[in-house]
Amino acid sequence: MTAANHAVLIKRAATASIFTAVTLLLAKVFAWSVSDSASVLSSLLDSLMDIAASLVNYFAVRYALMPADDDHPFGHTKAEGLAALVQSAFILGSATFLLLHVLDRLVRPRELVALEESIAVMIFSVFATMALVAYQRWVYRQTQSLAIKADSAHYYGDILTSAAVVVALLAAQWDIYWLDPVVALGIAAVLLYSVYGIVTDALEVLMDKAMPEEDEEELKGIISSCAGVRGFHDLKTRQAGAIQFIQLHLDLDGKQTLESAHTIGDKVEKAVLARFPRAEILVHHDPV
Repeated sequence: MTAANHAVLIKRAATASIFTAVTLLLAKVFAWSVSDSASVLSSLLDSLMDIAASLVNYFAVRYALMPADDDHPFGHTKAEGLAALVQSAFILGSATFLLLHVLDRLVRPRELVALEESIAVMIFSVFATMALVAYQRWVYRQTQSLAIKADSAHYYGDILTSAAVVVALLAAQWDIYWLDPVVALGIAAVLLYSVYGIVTDALEVLMDKAMPEEDEEELKGIISSCAGVRGFHDLKTRQAGAIQFIQLHLDLDGKQTLESAHTIGDKVEKAVLARFPRAEILVHHDPV
């Protein structure tokens, strides 16, 4: 995939996320205003956080896609990790607010009204979010964008929580009102758990974690299979979004010319780029 196509896909996914979040927020504001349901409020707050997070995501990915410059010679890809941390802060805030509201509803359950309208809104929310997550996951497979992955993960949680809200509203039709705050409590727990996963992924990027083990093993096989390579050492890798940073020392015949050694190094780089087309590679030649 070309860098231009990579950028277009990420921007489209970020835009789709914002559009979906705004649409669902407006629908849930209506549902909560007529039903006074704690579980609908929990879903509404989640959508509000979705908008805030998606806006951060939108601007972060645009910045991350900017080419390297004199001040940032390795590019701006770590902006995605920072965006993921900001998203986690938004989610943590909404979960905390929701917990405080749910505790009050557990102590003082209330009768719910306008259930049919609320159920219709939440069913629409489930299907709209499913469509968005399917698109985001396809984009992530193509781009390996951490910001899109984080966005998709917490929209996937929205599918489950919206479905749970539907169950709670259906139960309320049979006067089972205690299930409404219980579902809201479960949603708060899901939100808190999602914060852990997002923060972990973001810190791995910001702390320069190595490429996945399976990718490194494949990389080693590619290097070893190149003609003229007697070995290699000091292999170091890190990954930021879809870009891999690779540096290594090649063991080459010390009796050959410098030109021949560089030709072998070029072949190694081309072989690696054939598998990891967006990689940044630094090769040092060691005579043996």
